[in-house]
Amino acid sequence: MGALKYTITVESDVPPKIFLGSEIGGATVVGMQQEKVELVSAADIAQRHGISVATVRRRLSVINQGTEGKFLYDPVKASQLLKDSTSKRGRKRAC
Repeated sequence: MGALKYTITVESDVPPKIFLGSEIGGATVVGMQQEKVELVSAADIAQRHGISVATVRRRLSVINQGTEGKFLYDPVKASQLLKDSTSKRGRKRAC
């Protein structure tokens, strides 16, 4: 009987530190490939980050790849922009 093939899917902002030929759980890594990232809607991004859909559309208007009625974004670029654009609200603390 030949070797069996198993597929493991990993989602991350950075590539995993797995190398060809490494052993993981008794198995040897023989191949890796990166899939093309599909575009996601503003509602998906809003749910993932805990903000409103209107906020997502406003902050990510520069990377909108959909039409005016369909707002679609690259999830990797969107998460980077939303992490960078966190703004403080309210009064500054008194020292």
